[in-house]
Amino acid sequence: MAFAQEKSNAYFVNAKEFLRTDSLNLALIELDSATKLAPDFSEAYFFKAQIWEKKNKLRKAIGQYSLAILHNPKLVAAYLSRAALHYKLKDHRNYVLNDINKAISLQPNNDELYQLKAYYYASTLSPKDLKPDFENAIITINSAIAINPNKPEYYKLRSDYKLRNDQKLSALLDINKAIEMSEAEDQYYHHRSIIRFSMSDFRSALNDINKAIELEDSLSEYYQLRGNVYYNLKKYNQAYNSYTSAINLLFKKIVEHKAKLKPGSPLNIKLRQTLLLRGMALVQENKPFDGCGDFNKALQMGESKANNYIRQYCR
Repeated sequence: MAFAQEKSNAYFVNAKEFLRTDSLNLALIELDSATKLAPDFSEAYFFKAQIWEKKNKLRKAIGQYSLAILHNPKLVAAYLSRAALHYKLKDHRNYVLNDINKAISLQPNNDELYQLKAYYYASTLSPKDLKPDFENAIITINSAIAINPNKPEYYKLRSDYKLRNDQKLSALLDINKAIEMSEAEDQYYHHRSIIRFSMSDFRSALNDINKAIELEDSLSEYYQLRGNVYYNLKKYNQAYNSYTSAINLLFKKIVEHKAKLKPGSPLNIKLRQTLLLRGMALVQENKPFDGCGDFNKALQMGESKANNYIRQYCR
């Protein structure tokens, strides 16, 4: 028995070395040999699962994580990895939450596990008719805050969940708390600008998005939001300039990543929607001809809504 354990450990060591050099098939052979000699070798099953993940054989990976858990029910990492795969494969929400709950039962004071559980509640999970559960996401992130009240990102997350649950004032209080704790986070000011914009407090929203851009000037979504704020303040020339900055940053990203602008790609969608917004700013500036140029570009990129704008402003 001792010899078998020693031999299985040797196979395991060899497998880790093969993994280090990304020799996945050789590592699998060694791990298979290890588990044949030691069928309860939970760590070997865990490593096999990770290899199957790398090979994009996700169901096989889940099977190996399940074997790792069978032989070591306290292996938190296996529950978390299996939950992530269930989520990726769009399995029923209960599969995901059951694994997260098991991990939490083993580490009840780990605030990051509650953060992860809140994320899953706030996500779209299977079946398709299950909508994001922001109420439970808020309750769960409350647990993370109770354990670790000094993380500003938790207040930002709770603010986000509350905003998406239409609790705007409470969301504003939470993001204020996050900013008090960490004044140099551009994303916090961006988020507060979104909240204030949703409350029609456009001047405060402008102050916040300007602060976000002061801290981070390379994100197109910041300039698009500032364009929206200016538009609602009826400052259409400033809106046009902000939308143009957003479009330029999107083009820069497209060139840097050599991205193809397929109709359903995120960059395509962002770009054509921003073109519509800039076109409307031009229309409001009494420059419908220039605005129609943006509408036509958006239409060529696959934006069906552009037809409505063209019919209304370009005939």
